[in-house]
Amino acid sequence: MSTDAYEARCQALLNACQDPVFILDNETIVAVSAAEQSWCQSEALVGRSLEELFAKDLLAHFRQVLKQLAEGEDVMELEYQLRPEHLPVLRELGLSEPCWYQSRWVMSEQGEVIWTARDMTAQKHLERKLSHQAQRDPLTGAYNRRTLIPVLEMATAQALRYDGATSILLIDVDDLSGINDRYGWDAGDQVLQQTVMVLHALKRTSDFLARYADDQLVFVLPETNHEQGLLAAERMRAAVENLELPYSTGNLRWTVSIGLASAINLEDDAAALMRRARENLLVAQQSGRNRVEGEAL
Repeated sequence: MSTDAYEARCQALLNACQDPVFILDNETIVAVSAAEQSWCQSEALVGRSLEELFAKDLLAHFRQVLKQLAEGEDVMELEYQLRPEHLPVLRELGLSEPCWYQSRWVMSEQGEVIWTARDMTAQKHLERKLSHQAQRDPLTGAYNRRTLIPVLEMATAQALRYDGATSILLIDVDDLSGINDRYGWDAGDQVLQQTVMVLHALKRTSDFLARYADDQLVFVLPETNHEQGLLAAERMRAAVENLELPYSTGNLRWTVSIGLASAINLEDDAAALMRRARENLLVAQQSGRNRVEGEAL
């Protein structure tokens, strides 16, 4: 086969690929597939070096792949992300949002490297969405019970290891079943959503809020001692008491009862804190509700 015919065949194969394909001579792009990526323009990329196009951290990964191929590896794979804010040339060519790629790299007998890149952005978004759904309560958006336990265990262990403090609040929406009976389940759902919304507005970056049961929430307060935990709990109780939900039969108001427990003993763990928070919540409920109860120090 003549050289011209061989090159024509190679170009036809490149044009048939929906995924970006690059052919490199050392670190220079000598051919590019048409692809379905707006930024992947042959006339603008052929003749460019990798150093002209890619940021230093990404370039280092690419060079490591090329080095291993030169040392005899048959096939290399690499997952990477292209971010337009870090890649001015590709941004000008049409890279408008972060994109993930799964790539394969092989070296030809002529010493050129063929680099294929499959766009994984949609899959990454789906994985992130599924992960978010697996960790979150669908009604309130708060984290769920399964996600809470390891967070609480870690916060408690760190507090005891470094002679620090961690407190947790077990928050119960007072008489939620009665609200459901009187106003309907939709009203009860809105009460939970509004409660989470106002609690979320009070949380610090390091705090963690989760839905623990149908009518209960847990607030994890790292680096928070018992006295600070009481103050935080009282702010939350007062904030919920001031909420008002417009409803067809009249504005709906509700309260919460809160049980506080703090990591204060060497033998404390997540289970011990939850047990004591539950006991203190029961005291708050039996003492008339709409109140905070903490440890008997």
